[in-house]
Amino acid sequence: ILHHYRQKTHRLQGNNQGFNAMFAVSSVEAAKLYYQTLNELQQDSDKPLKIATIFSFAANEEQDAIGDILDESFNVSAMHSSAKEFLSAAIDDYNAYFKTTYSVDSNGFQNYYRDLAKRVKAKEIDLLIVVGMFLTGFDAPTLNTLFVDKNLRYHGLMQAFSRTNRIYDATKAFGNIVTFRDLEKATVDAIT
Repeated sequence: ILHHYRQKTHRLQGNNQGFNAMFAVSSVEAAKLYYQTLNELQQDSDKPLKIATIFSFAANEEQDAIGDILDESFNVSAMHSSAKEFLSAAIDDYNAYFKTTYSVDSNGFQNYYRDLAKRVKAKEIDLLIVVGMFLTGFDAPTLNTLFVDKNLRYHGLMQAFSRTNRIYDATKAFGNIVTFRDLEKATVDAIT
């Protein structure tokens, strides 16, 4: 992801021209692993990617694979304590970067969600790691790449892939889908 990010999002000059990306992962644990690893790998970078994550209580991957991307609620109280601690730490990183004061409590989380959506659309976030949130109904013409490490099928796959297809201007006539799983059959099944 880090190696190909600037090429896929048309940011080879390293400036804010180009687009941003979303990374759909299979679980909260995967989101945590990728978030921590990607941030660690770019600690010495002079231009690190601004990475954010969002999730709430999410269904397990087998349920997601039936084609539904279940709506995640704003109620984070159902989360396991380790997931809640990680989300709180990720929101703290976000707060430090953007000088905000969001939290995992109900109102704080809803406000974080809204602010995050606004900043993704404004290209202030380079890579957004999600489990289910933002995979349906979120339109950001500045988003041109979807990295996928999640089994998707049928309308769930089409919904997720469609996050990248909003035309922006002459520089964005299409989006990119980069999968880390074999989704060829699922894609063909969804299209036909």
